[in-house]
Amino acid sequence: MAKVILEQKLKAAGKLDAFMIDSAAYGYPTDKGANPNAREAIKRLFGEDLLISHKAKELTPYLAEQADLILVMEAGMKKGLPNDKTWTLKEYSGGEGDIADPIGGSVNTYVKCANEISGLLEKVLPKLG
Repeated sequence: MAKVILEQKLKAAGKLDAFMIDSAAYGYPTDKGANPNAREAIKRLFGEDLLISHKAKELTPYLAEQADLILVMEAGMKKGLPNDKTWTLKEYSGGEGDIADPIGGSVNTYVKCANEISGLLEKVLPKLG
């Protein structure tokens, strides 16, 4: 959800073409689509299912090396990633703590999570240039 939300914010600011945004996870199958509740949450936020073609991608050392900035949702996800360019989203936005994983939750849980991510990304945008 964070990838799509950031893309939409950059698009609204006319800056999307200046960035390459990707999403990856530890140990997830690369052919798995987005959670139906995540898709519905994004649809409620943006009026369309922007996750319809999302496929989970495995985080590899190559992807981490190529990134200028890595934002994760939970501190435990920073393990094994480059310290100099990896933060939790809350840290990078000036706060602290984790974003609770909505997995297994209702659509409303996903909407709440998406709204939290959206608010934090508003704080991140000025840092992106």
